[in-house]
Amino acid sequence: MTTRKIMAEKFNKENLSPQNLAKQLRKPEGEVGKKVGEQMNNGNKHICMNSYKMLDPKDGDSILEIGMGNGLFVKDLLHMANGVDYIGIDYSKTMVEEAIALNEALPVRGKSISFLEGSVEKLPFEDNRFDAITTTNTVYFWPDPFSNIKELYRVLKPGGRVLIAYRSKEFLDNLELARFGFSKYGEKGVEDILGHGGLEQIGTEVIDEPELEFDGKVFSMRGLYTTGFKPKG
Repeated sequence: MTTRKIMAEKFNKENLSPQNLAKQLRKPEGEVGKKVGEQMNNGNKHICMNSYKMLDPKDGDSILEIGMGNGLFVKDLLHMANGVDYIGIDYSKTMVEEAIALNEALPVRGKSISFLEGSVEKLPFEDNRFDAITTTNTVYFWPDPFSNIKELYRVLKPGGRVLIAYRSKEFLDNLELARFGFSKYGEKGVEDILGHGGLEQIGTEVIDEPELEFDGKVFSMRGLYTTGFKPKG
């Protein structure tokens, strides 16, 4: 029996045009942005949780997440290891405020947890700061991926890992909203970005997910997870 995840009516209940929905997905703003952020959690649950499992954090790791949205799933990451030092950074002030509100009352096992407003273009951290960096469904919106990946490399510790989770170009080509402000990639495209940034041992894993209904169409869903490591020496 096939498990089907239905979210067509829920995802765009604000009746946004494809162009406006794409704008909100890139940078959720205001009350509409909060609602879109909540709906994104429905579509992103599997890819987010799979990315955390693949990241496989170790006790005491320092982890940066780029584009954590409203931070609903951060608690799940923090329960995978003890004493995790977690920082989430997002381009959207609205999402940062939501993440702080959602997580301030939650009991967490992390050493520390914080959320900041910022851009992948210029990360406000010292060199060699993090053991791991993860990001889900943000690479489409990076202003200059071949430059931005160098910022991730800079703040990553030697031997540290970058994990980029995303949907394929083939999938996004079926969505009208992806015509507006999305850069689409296949496996090789994202692997090339990581390689350009100096990362090594690059590879991609594909994980199937429950089907998704969106705008009256049913899609076979899968997440792509491309990883690379910063050389130790």
